[in-house]
Amino acid sequence: MVIFACRESLPQLQQTLDATLVSGASCAVVHVLVNGNPTLASDLTTELTRRQTAPAGLAASPAIQVWSIPLGDKANAWNQYIHRIWAGEAIAFFIDGYVRLNPDAVELLGNAATANPRAMGGTGVPTTGRSAKTLRENMIINTGFHGNFCCIKGETIQQMRDRHIRLPVGLYRTDSLMGAILCFALDPRSHAWEDYRIHVHPEASWQINPARWWHPKDVQAHIKRYFRQIRGKLENAAIADHLDRRLLSPAELPATARQLVLDWAKSCPADYKRLAHKHWLMMPTLESIHPAPVAPLKSSEPELVWQG
Repeated sequence: MVIFACRESLPQLQQTLDATLVSGASCAVVHVLVNGNPTLASDLTTELTRRQTAPAGLAASPAIQVWSIPLGDKANAWNQYIHRIWAGEAIAFFIDGYVRLNPDAVELLGNAATANPRAMGGTGVPTTGRSAKTLRENMIINTGFHGNFCCIKGETIQQMRDRHIRLPVGLYRTDSLMGAILCFALDPRSHAWEDYRIHVHPEASWQINPARWWHPKDVQAHIKRYFRQIRGKLENAAIADHLDRRLLSPAELPATARQLVLDWAKSCPADYKRLAHKHWLMMPTLESIHPAPVAPLKSSEPELVWQG
């Protein structure tokens, strides 16, 4: 079980971890990957140490490992888990740091994905939020891969290791790309896109705190998310070009999301301009990517800061 954490508060991350320990009670270990927030990693280890010395019966099970990753980037955190942390588990579950799993979520998704021999991974569906109903129905009909709660089988992770498949650092659309890689069975040259390679469970779900539109922090987060989603449109177009049009291996993806978009814009200038003109708000995003005064993000490795 993997929790990706970055901007969460300590109480929020504690709630996520507590819900994970209940839902994932059958898992051997819960890895908390705190990326770009050493203070949060330190605060969590302090709290876990306090719990460890609490009276008998309050100790957490399964085991917990907290990793601190200097770079605040989810794509890099995915890469570090797949290539450095994964220890051969038959199935790995992934959730975001603000998600509280339903008590039966891991059992429902794990059993269904394991029993489906054609599936390489699986995903739950959202049940809370304004767009949850529409998204849930679309995922059930058309398939999808939701980063709030998903899983990948161990043999698939091993193949990703063996083939040196990594997500471009700095990528916003990590879920879309991981889902596409699975649907192509890790190799578009040899396999057609097949939705069945992701098992969508209609009842495996989670809870999140609703956005408070009157709260300045939540409004600011929404605005930032909106502009990241605009950049995500560029990334999705570049990903589709790489995997679906040119049928290139995921192992051939550029090291950074910035380079991924630049390569696509150079090879498909008409598509690039068409997308830019269609979404006029993209212009600040396009200017931040092209030409490139800033050095690209570099991957950083995790440090195990707590184990218990």
